[in-house]
Amino acid sequence: MTLVRDIREIGDHMAARRSPLLAFTQVAEAGRSPMRPPAFLLGPANHTVLWEIFGQIDTPGAGCYAIADGLVAPTGIAIKDGVAFHAEAFLQPRHHVVTVCDRLNAENPPVRHARGKLAVIYGPAHETWGHWLTDFLPRLWVLCQAGHDLATLSFLVPPDLRPFARTLLLLCGLREEQLVAYDYFAEIVRAELLLMPTGLRAGNRLAPCFAQATAFWTARARHDIATDQPRLYLSRAGAPQQRQMLNREAIESVARDAGFAVVQPETLPVAAQIKMFAGARVLAGEYGSGLHNSVFGGPGVTVCGLRGTSRHPSFLQSGIATALHQNAGYVFAATEGQDVDQRFNANIELFRYALEIMAVGEGRPGLCPGPVTPGRAAHDGAGGPRPHS
Repeated sequence: MTLVRDIREIGDHMAARRSPLLAFTQVAEAGRSPMRPPAFLLGPANHTVLWEIFGQIDTPGAGCYAIADGLVAPTGIAIKDGVAFHAEAFLQPRHHVVTVCDRLNAENPPVRHARGKLAVIYGPAHETWGHWLTDFLPRLWVLCQAGHDLATLSFLVPPDLRPFARTLLLLCGLREEQLVAYDYFAEIVRAELLLMPTGLRAGNRLAPCFAQATAFWTARARHDIATDQPRLYLSRAGAPQQRQMLNREAIESVARDAGFAVVQPETLPVAAQIKMFAGARVLAGEYGSGLHNSVFGGPGVTVCGLRGTSRHPSFLQSGIATALHQNAGYVFAATEGQDVDQRFNANIELFRYALEIMAVGEGRPGLCPGPVTPGRAAHDGAGGPRPHS
C-alpha cells in the first residue's frame, strides 16, 4: 500500500484551508516589523551578519490545524488521504518529508490507532534544548488560543524524547499519561483528531505573540526565582564540539573577574536552571542554545554572544530580543562562509569592552577590569577592525 502519493506545503497550498482534509483556526496574523537593533556589534560584522540581523522584517502568523482521522509520520509529519504536509511552521522542510515518506512507502509499517485528540508540538531538532524553548513549548499557548484544553489532550512524543524535554513538559503541567510515545518507522499513528499547532518562528523572526506564548508556558514551569546570580556566563565546555572557541579558558577568566558566575547549564537539574535564569539580568557566553534561556528572564535582559561571522548558527537571539524587549549584542571573530564546524579565538579586548558596555547599561560603570576604548582595541592582537556599536 502506498501511504503517501503527494507532498504539499500546508501554508502556501491555499486550498488546504478550505479543504475537507483539514480545518485551520488562526490565532495570530502575519505582519511586518523591523528587528530590534543590537545593543552592540563588536568585531568584523560582515554583510552576512548585517543581513541576518536587520534584513528579516516579516513575522509569521500562527494557528492550529485539525485533521480528522490523520496519520502521523516520524518527526511529527502529518498525512491525510495520501497527502503529506510540510511547513516551515513545523520545522519540516520538503526534502526531509520526501525522505521520510519514501521510507514509509517502502516499508509500509503497521498503523496504531489513538483515540481522542492527539497534539503534536515537537518536530525535527527536538534533541536540542533551545528548540524546545523557542519552537515547541510556545505551541502549548497556540493550542489554548485555538480553544483546546491542555488537560484533555494527548501529546505525541518521539521514541528518543530527551529527559530534559520530558521534564519540561511535566513542569508545564502535562501528566505522564498524556504523553504518547511511538516507534519511528516501526509503526505509524492514526489519530481520531490530530492537532498541529504551528510554531511562532520564521527564520530569525518570531511572531509578536511569542511574548504572550513564552509568558504562558514559563509561568507554568517556573515556581520561584533566584536573584543571587544576576550575571551569568554560560560555558560550552561540555557542549558538542561542533563550534569551538579556542581561547575559552581565557575568556571565562575575564568573565569571572568582571563578576560573572560561570556555569554549565546542562550540569544542573532543569528546575534549577529555570530558577537561575529567571533571576538573571545579564547573560554572556559562546553563542548557542544556552543563551536562549533569556526567555525565562522576561523584558530587559541583556545577552552577549561570542561567535563567528558565518551564518550558522543563525541569529535567533536577535529575534528573541525583538519579541521579548531584550537586548542582544555580539562579539565576532571571523569565520569562513557557512562553516558549521567552526574554530575561532574570541578577541579578549573586545569582550572586555562588551562587558563594559553592559555594565554601563546596568548603571555600573567601571565594573570590568582594564576597560578599553574603541580607538585602541586590537583585533586578535594583529590589528584589524575597530569595535563599533
